[in-house]
Amino acid sequence: MSILQIINFIGGLALFIFGMNKMTDNLQAVAGNEMRRILKMLTNTPLKGVIVGMSVTALIQSSSATMVMLIGFVNAGIMTLSQAVGVVMGANIGTTITAQLIAFKIGHYAFAFIIVGVFLLLIRNSRRMERWSLIIIGFGLLFIGLNVMSAAVVPLRESQMVRDFMVKISTNPLLGILVGTIFTMAIQSSSASVGIVIVLASNGLIPFEGALYLVFGDNIGTTITAWMAGIGSNYTARRVALVHTMFNSFGTILFSLLTYLGIYTLIINRITPGDVLLGENLARHVANGHTFFNILNTIICLPFAGLFAKAAAKIIPQDKSDTLSLGEPKYLDYHLISNSELAIGQSLKEMREMLRLVRLGLVVSYEAFKDKNYKKQIRVSRIEAAIDHLQREVTMYLVAVNEKTNADDIIKKIPALLHTVNDIEKIGDFTEEVNRILNYQITAQKNPLSLEFISMIDDMHAKMIFMLDLSVDYLKTFQEDLSFKIFEMEGRINEQHANLRGKILLKIQNGDCDAAGGLNTIDYLDQVEVIADKLKNLVEAGSQKFIYTRMARISAEEDNN
Repeated sequence: MSILQIINFIGGLALFIFGMNKMTDNLQAVAGNEMRRILKMLTNTPLKGVIVGMSVTALIQSSSATMVMLIGFVNAGIMTLSQAVGVVMGANIGTTITAQLIAFKIGHYAFAFIIVGVFLLLIRNSRRMERWSLIIIGFGLLFIGLNVMSAAVVPLRESQMVRDFMVKISTNPLLGILVGTIFTMAIQSSSASVGIVIVLASNGLIPFEGALYLVFGDNIGTTITAWMAGIGSNYTARRVALVHTMFNSFGTILFSLLTYLGIYTLIINRITPGDVLLGENLARHVANGHTFFNILNTIICLPFAGLFAKAAAKIIPQDKSDTLSLGEPKYLDYHLISNSELAIGQSLKEMREMLRLVRLGLVVSYEAFKDKNYKKQIRVSRIEAAIDHLQREVTMYLVAVNEKTNADDIIKKIPALLHTVNDIEKIGDFTEEVNRILNYQITAQKNPLSLEFISMIDDMHAKMIFMLDLSVDYLKTFQEDLSFKIFEMEGRINEQHANLRGKILLKIQNGDCDAAGGLNTIDYLDQVEVIADKLKNLVEAGSQKFIYTRMARISAEEDNN
């Protein structure tokens, strides 16, 4: 195999993964919120969980995305771990649709999808239309990548050494499973790894049995995405990941044994057209082997969903310090909206969770800055997305309360509460901007940040976190002494912001510091000052019982008349 063929193969794999990611990301954007609602509403039993998990994953084409949603639901207490087990099993079935599409040779029409997608992209007139264009383009790129990989491995059929090597790997069950697991963990896409197995098998480089061992390993390897989604999350996230790993590992052990005995290969050969012994229709055989592995494994394991959940809970004990929401509402119970006072209290609890996420985002971005940790930098975006999602959920909940209640005092509170939840969401946006300044702007500057500027950032960060802690406590108790402390802290931050800003500008003007470092530090200080202002607005709204002054004045004038 020449260097050019190796480059073509890797390039085809890159196209496949890029197309898959582009398709998945935009499918989630188009259908993500609706999928969340379906998952929450229709998973009250493990069997329903299987059906919903299968349907959702087939639609958004990402078992990883389904796992991330699951982690959020279980973490927020919306879904039990037992219910999540069913969705995990269903997600495994849903993700096999990619292999089936590959086997049906849709790749012959790959460029047709690209043409349609690019045409729609050029005439797009809305964000939604743009996303659908990218979905179609991603779908086409996925199959173009497969076609490129397939063309690149054709010469390998003539190499006896390569054939012997591939057969040795794939016909050794343990080695085949290990290679499949490691490769899928590396590229983090079971669809891509199964696609490669189909390409190799279709070109006669590996026998059907060997392809099955690699596919079984792929199913273990794909569980890495759930573990990665659980990094920095709480014990419930790790339990979902463990259930996924146990389920796929059990299926791999069982079906590898059945394959070794020749039973599973016989079953797949009976239900798939073409004789596998003659190398006929190998793509369909591998795709069906992948699909029926997950279907049969689910049928076998579903009655024991509770045992999987109990085992995961036993292995990973509860950590009482893990209480942060992953963006799923904990307190918004629609059964309570008829009791408007109680419903308002629940929405305030959810706003408090939003503030806790804001605090987490600021702490993580600061730690990433200090530790130069890229993984922490990218985590801030996920936290901000969780804040955005909670803002939408709280807004819809408050609108539902407003439509249900006739209480005049509640109707007056709704606008102020909507304004407050929007303020918290804006603070989330500022958190992401803080992360950008600390971990992108400052790290990109030519000279390192001076110790004096770092000291300014450290001091303002400490004050901001202290003010946030006070605000989180205030939303729980609404104590007057807390509001005084918050107002005082906001004044101190404003005063320090003005003094430091002037000091830095003078240094830049006199050439006493690195200009880029000074301007980036000013950008950071500006964001802290804006965050402090928003927190003050929140407390002012609370001190007025969440009733706009303008509304209160109109009401008083009406009473006088």
